[in-house]
Amino acid sequence: MAITVNEAAFLAGVAIKAVNQAIDRKQIQSRLLRRSADHVTRVVDAGAAVFLSFSSLLAPEIRSKVYRLFRGKALAELPRRLEMGSVVIDLRQTIERFEARLDLLTRISARVESDAEVHGGDPVFAGTRIPVYSIARKLELGATREELTEDYPRLREGDIDLATQYAKLYPRRGRPRAEWTRAMKRAEDARGA
Repeated sequence: MAITVNEAAFLAGVAIKAVNQAIDRKQIQSRLLRRSADHVTRVVDAGAAVFLSFSSLLAPEIRSKVYRLFRGKALAELPRRLEMGSVVIDLRQTIERFEARLDLLTRISARVESDAEVHGGDPVFAGTRIPVYSIARKLELGATREELTEDYPRLREGDIDLATQYAKLYPRRGRPRAEWTRAMKRAEDARGA
């Protein structure tokens, strides 16, 4: 399982910066994954992502030893309990939280799709032409859930939360679109008037 830096941060419950620092400091291993002709990203495995969720609690001298137990392993293969001398670490809750976040990530992936023929490849909710980033941005600018579900009747229950999570997990690349930003500002001004 290839997990991007942003996904690893979400799954582990840590900051994106912490994941990047762990990779840069060689505390965890990553590899490069080509997403498109012009986009390459770093990815880690499930073992590394779970390790990140509790590694800050470990003493520096045992961190690399513990990581070796997790490196390259699938989620089902990870130990649920670590015994290191007199230290015992119960990882069941950590892994359960990780699995719950992984389930949310799976639901997001199933509900959001990108097709070059629909909105120029911008992510939309599956089976619709509703742009995910637009819903997240409108919510950020103060639109209510009721307004959004009224304006977009094809939104399913939970789609608004998925849009917000998706926008955090996969921030748009490049500069914001000026025409869209101006339109949202006008809508915000009209609502406030």
